[in-house]
Amino acid sequence: MCPTREVLYQGILETASLPHVCIAGESNAGKSSLINHLLHKHSLAKASSVAGKTRSVDMMLVNERVVITDLPGLPSRDGQVTAMWEGAWKPLVFDYIRRCDSLLGMLYVHDVRWKVSSLVREFLDEVRATGVPVLLVLSKDDKLVTELSDPTAHGAEHALRERYMRRVRRSLGFEGVHVHYSTNSELAVSRKARRRLLRYIESMVEEGSRDKCLKLLDDIAREGRFSDM
Repeated sequence: MCPTREVLYQGILETASLPHVCIAGESNAGKSSLINHLLHKHSLAKASSVAGKTRSVDMMLVNERVVITDLPGLPSRDGQVTAMWEGAWKPLVFDYIRRCDSLLGMLYVHDVRWKVSSLVREFLDEVRATGVPVLLVLSKDDKLVTELSDPTAHGAEHALRERYMRRVRRSLGFEGVHVHYSTNSELAVSRKARRRLLRYIESMVEEGSRDKCLKLLDDIAREGRFSDM
């Protein structure tokens, strides 16, 4: 856990020989739940409805092979913790991004039902300007069924998912790889999404450099091979 710059720099130094993948997103977008689901841990990351629960840069060593870094959440929909984000957490996040040479890429978690705020758009523009590859994770995919007037209508859920996905990508000006994700392990699509996201992370680790990861994701996006990984 790295709540200050001094502790952060020490953490980066101690894990410099290992590849890093970081996870970012707005508070309550499902970032911590995704980490726990992805790693099969029930309380590794702090899942909560309280905005700003992750208050530091948390580095987690996984299988002695890769560091998964949980970043503080961007301010939530109702503007909670905005001052803390601007004054402390955002500078810490970008210190990590710019100083961690072994950072291969970012998984950005966005609730598929949410419109994209200007703050999120600006944040991702800044991240991409650093050269860090971004993979978009559209979370809470299973919640879409509650938005349907007739959930039993053939193809209705798929059509809604496609519409929301296109809205998010268009708002972000995002042309990269995205993954629909649900943390409900009872659903086959959730288990499939978990396997797919783990394969992306594994492929990034195998590539071993930020430039190669950027090319990998660009090639997948250009060829439309999202489901082939």
